[in-house]
Amino acid sequence: MDYSKAKVGCKFCLGGTMKIKTLLLSLALSSTAVSANGLHLSPELKLGDFHGFGIQVGASDIASLDALYFSYSETWYKRSSYDETINTYRLGMQQLLGASKKHGFQAEIGLADYDGERTTNSGIESKSATGLSLGGAYVYQATENIGLRAGLDFNFFDHNKTFEFYDTTANLNLGVNFSF
Repeated sequence: MDYSKAKVGCKFCLGGTMKIKTLLLSLALSSTAVSANGLHLSPELKLGDFHGFGIQVGASDIASLDALYFSYSETWYKRSSYDETINTYRLGMQQLLGASKKHGFQAEIGLADYDGERTTNSGIESKSATGLSLGGAYVYQATENIGLRAGLDFNFFDHNKTFEFYDTTANLNLGVNFSF
């Protein structure tokens, strides 16, 4: 069921994905004011059937974490008769492990927006969906201010709301973390 179009009153519903995106961005930005010691910035490349780019922006050394950030990405698939785009909006955290703090991980959760078109002999068919977006990555902290990461992203949508097999997409991501 597509909850963003539901007409039922709900004290927990936020009235669509735009308010949820605004809430995620507000949480990420407001967290930077809570005893953060620096800025976390990380561009990334997304590889797979859907390819594109992403960025993480947030605070470093905050709330017993090495980073707390907002993550945005845009990926697309354009082949023959398909033209599809997925935008993700996630809240994430990074934690380096051990005494040397050289190795660690990132975990992210949020929303994915899908828009797709398929051109056939009978016309153009469009589909749109909002779903769950999850991400995780291994982090190698090369220096105090620069880290390298590699991970996976998964986006899950309601059945038959996309042109994707099983209404799920996956991407490999490669990025560089900067802490200032």
